[in-house]
Amino acid sequence: MSSRSPVQKTRLTIDIARPAVLGLAVAATLGMGLGACSSQAEAPPKTALPPSPAAHRESEVERFLPLKDDTVFTYAVWLPESVEPEQLILQVERRVPGRASLRSGNSIKRLEFVADGVRLVSGGYLLKAPLEPGAHWAGPAGRVHVTAMDREVIVAAGQFAGCLETTETGRDATASRAIVTTYCPGIGIVKFSADDGERQERFELKTYGPHIRIEGVPQ
Repeated sequence: MSSRSPVQKTRLTIDIARPAVLGLAVAATLGMGLGACSSQAEAPPKTALPPSPAAHRESEVERFLPLKDDTVFTYAVWLPESVEPEQLILQVERRVPGRASLRSGNSIKRLEFVADGVRLVSGGYLLKAPLEPGAHWAGPAGRVHVTAMDREVIVAAGQFAGCLETTETGRDATASRAIVTTYCPGIGIVKFSADDGERQERFELKTYGPHIRIEGVPQ
């Protein structure tokens, strides 16, 4: 259950955020670490795996990451070099039950719903059953742990209860990082933060709703 202020629906998906910011935040959202940036769409997988029958009904995992087709999420993004928050727009494409894509500008990340969770096609789970305190799994950039099951979150998009929090930790050749993501029932990612010890970034959900197509406006 969630108690929300009046929902702010996204009326027009014209992306006005800077491409570098979008690439950074999209990469961070998907657990790829700080500073990642891409201006090219990811190539589709060579071999499509058949969707799991469990993906055709809402699972425990999908309740926290529903990824409904044509949903648009707008986030406020705070970066160390920015006085005012930037804006990130993500659009979900899910034409078949077992597959979904997250699009921001020219960047696309592809995910698949499998019997035990949601994972990137390129590797690593975002969420994996069972979702319970202490559960852990291999994520896109490190080890993901469930750190809370009952978070209450207040952001511009509203107030949400019963949210799931995960923390992904990992390191590369130069630094370690921690990525904390909050998933709320029926919505998906509501809050996210990333910290590598020198640079901290966070984003919070501002609006969400169906993609509204307006005649005469390029999609």
